[in-house]
Order: sequence, then C-alpha cells, then structure tokens
Amino acid sequence: MSLIKECIRTVGRGSRGRGPLTQEQARQVMEQFVAGEFDDDQMAMLLMLIRVRDETPEEIAGFVEGLKASQQPVRADFDWPLYAGKRVGATSGKPWHLLAALLLAQQGVKVFLHGDLDKESDRIHARDYLQNLNISQADSLEQAQQIIGRDNIVYLSLESFSPLAKRMLDWKHRYGLRTPINTVIRAMNPSDAPYGMRGSFHPGFQELHAQVEHLLARQSSGVREYQRMLSFKGQGGEAEYNPKVSQTVWWVEADQVHSCYLPEFMDKEIPLPTSCPLETPQEEWSLMAHTVVDTLTAALFAIGGDWQQARDKAMECWAFYCQSGGTGEVVS
Repeated sequence: MSLIKECIRTVGRGSRGRGPLTQEQARQVMEQFVAGEFDDDQMAMLLMLIRVRDETPEEIAGFVEGLKASQQPVRADFDWPLYAGKRVGATSGKPWHLLAALLLAQQGVKVFLHGDLDKESDRIHARDYLQNLNISQADSLEQAQQIIGRDNIVYLSLESFSPLAKRMLDWKHRYGLRTPINTVIRAMNPSDAPYGMRGSFHPGFQELHAQVEHLLARQSSGVREYQRMLSFKGQGGEAEYNPKVSQTVWWVEADQVHSCYLPEFMDKEIPLPTSCPLETPQEEWSLMAHTVVDTLTAALFAIGGDWQQARDKAMECWAFYCQSGGTGEVVS
C-alpha cells in the first residue's frame, strides 16, 4: 500500500480505529507530495480528515519539515508570519503590526515578514499597506536576502517562496473548509530565524504553535535551534497583540514550552503621533498606539526574555517615533 493511502486509512477509519500520524509519517507524506508522487485530491482528503478531528503538533511539525526540505533559507533574526489579515470595518483597525515591525527593524533586528493576500476574503492584509511604510516586497528568497541586508526588513509572499503551499492554502475556496495548512504556513519560518512570534485566533492554537516549535527545534539537532518563539491570541488571528484583552502567552525556550498569564495594560499617558502613515482615523490613535507598543513588546520579549524590560524598550521606541514626527531612528 502506498504511503498516502496508508496515512488516509490511519486518520480516516472509524472512531475506534483511527489515530494521528506520527511526525515522521507526516514529513514523509508531505515530501512525496512535493515530489509529485500523488495528486492534490489525495493530499486534500488527508488534510480534511485531519482537520475534522484537529491536527496534532507532531502532524504539523512533520508537514513543515516536508515542505521545507528543499528550501534555502534567508538569513534573518526574526520570523513574523502575517496570514490572517484584519476585518474591514471592524474595531481592530489598520494593520498596525506593520508599524511595530518597522520599529523593530529600526533597532537593528533583521525582520522577515511573510504572508498571503487572499483576494476572496473581506480582510485588510499587511501586503496592502507595505508602501505606506516604505517596506519593500521581494519576489524571491534571493531578492529577500538582498533587501533585508539593506533595510533590515522585507516582505515575501507565500507564493514567492512556496507556490505549492499557496496552492494548498487556496483549497479552502475549492472545498469550502480550511485545512491544517493554515497552521503549517505560520510555522514554516522561511528564514530559519532564531526568534519570532505567531498569532492565532481559536483557543488552544496558541499552545499548539508552541508545541510545534518545540518539536521542530528538537528535530533540528542544533541546525534550527530556536532561542524563543512566542505564540499568542492575535487580533483577528493576526500576529498583532491585542492590548484590550488579558491572555496567556506561550513560548519555547531551553528545550521547554513555557506559558505566562498577562493582564491587559492600557496606559492613559501613552504618547500619540501627529499623523499616521497607515491612514488611521484620529479617534483610533490611542488604540493604535497601545497596539503598536504591545506588539513591539511581544517581539522584544521573544528576543530578550523579560516582559517588563521589553515593554520599557517598546515605550521608548514609540515615544521617540512620535517625537521624531514618524521617521524613527535607533534608540540606544
């Protein structure tokens, strides 16, 4: 029996006989799919069956390894996946996380942004606002390496570094159901960066992402040894921290999965800018400021490991950004 049929039988049998794939099975079946050894419908069936009973960390980690097996990574410090987007007309506002990413890059951190533009969704995507902040978009991994070396920040679309993953992601329009590929692409880390963060919406996925990162780090045998990967409930599922909610954040550090409960923090004295390059209405500037500071705090925590120090640094960066009229420079 072929591996794909064996995997479909494993996850698709009756409730008493079915079970999850091992990490090794998931890796091998994805590698065979990448090699064109079976068709889309068989892989889609496997993913749909897994989605019905919820994916395991081992399955996601294996799929990530299978997709990345033949890729050459870009050298970067921070991995920032942006796939959810933000709802049009909702109170969540513009993609303010882009401003946080730019401020992080201005501190000398090489930030690798990657995402997808779903033209059939009713969401605002980061890719729509890159020009507002003069963030360059690359067309390939090679070009991304050149840009990030020059600007410390770059955006690369999913179809530019993994056309197959983009095709799989778009199966949701063909079949009307999301698959585990939505979780897989957030963990792909095209730059093999040692730091990063993942936003997700549904309960339980924050811990799932941390467990996936733990498995990937352990499997790498030092080649992909993460320092800290942070996972939290993002605004609408995006990798943007919501300052209006208290939540538990998860991260991987020293070969262990950690978690910490963080209360909401809204500072009435937070500085406000004189304008917003993302065309945010003035009545939303306070929420924008808190979102940028909290998102930047999360990123700096992923790098440094101390939440209060990260918040102090984020506030310093934001205050300087406001004082400089939106230009921003390195804060020593």
